[in-house]
Amino acid sequence: MVRYTGPSDCTRVITADTANEAIMLGTAAVYVHSHDPGERADLHTHDEDHVLVMRAGTMRWTVDGQTVDARVGDVIVAPAGVDHGFEVIGDDRVKLLCIETPNPERTPGDPDPVTTPDD
Repeated sequence: MVRYTGPSDCTRVITADTANEAIMLGTAAVYVHSHDPGERADLHTHDEDHVLVMRAGTMRWTVDGQTVDARVGDVIVAPAGVDHGFEVIGDDRVKLLCIETPNPERTPGDPDPVTTPDD
């Protein structure tokens, strides 16, 4: 299960043991994901820029026609509007950090949780 958090209650340091979490900030969303062996996503696009950091396991990523096998420490950049997709390869579960900007879950006009004081 993914835990949704914001600036006041989000994990401050993401480690190898950090559970799945969706951290909603004013201008960015940070997702801590796990993907099982064989899991895949066909080519697709988003309105947001994605920066993806491999934390565990191996994934085959295709971004803008380029395919690479990404391992721990590799960073994948999928700009807004660019086709990208993945497949988990190997027998290990993947842990992935995904940063999206602008925050796709923020509705225009919503108060900025970073700058709005708590009640």
